[in-house]
Amino acid sequence: MTGLDEAGRQAAGRFEELEKARDIAVNGSRAVIRMTKRVMHSVHLGQDEAVTGMDEAMAALLGSVADLPEILHSGVVGDAMAEYAEARLLIAFVHGEPVPSAETLGITPQSWALGLCDSLGELRRVLLTQLMSAETDAARRTFGMMEEVAGIIMDFDVPDAIVPLRRKQDVARGIMERTRSDIATAIVTSGYPHRD
Repeated sequence: MTGLDEAGRQAAGRFEELEKARDIAVNGSRAVIRMTKRVMHSVHLGQDEAVTGMDEAMAALLGSVADLPEILHSGVVGDAMAEYAEARLLIAFVHGEPVPSAETLGITPQSWALGLCDSLGELRRVLLTQLMSAETDAARRTFGMMEEVAGIIMDFDVPDAIVPLRRKQDVARGIMERTRSDIATAIVTSGYPHRD
């Protein structure tokens, strides 16, 4: 058939190009995720975060797939963008900085929303650390932030085909219920007001 061999070669060439790009993206994604984990851990320890390296790694990953939508919108890159959003949002929440949007971060709204959902668990960790240090007022402020975050998460009403949030919304409800119980127990058992 006329043109079939050429069309097949073109498709095979594109597949080869995408496979190479995907391999690069996998390595870039792993680098971003490693750095975001380090940054979030340092936030919990109250240390300076190495955000420059994380930002550079994210920019390099996005730059490597910018012209390849098949890879840019794949799970490999999406996972890294969501982790990056989670780290950047946690930093903003903890330091009282303006909350970065998906556009500001250069990532998809889907990844931003997934990162926002996951940041709720990180805020819970911050709050529990505050409670263990008898910083009840700080814990209450953190809980207020958590309520704001949870409110935004619960406002999302989209099909899972757009962004798979339903399970994360269920997880967020559980986090809020457990945290509310934890903070109430801490206040009742140790007597309020507390030092901060």
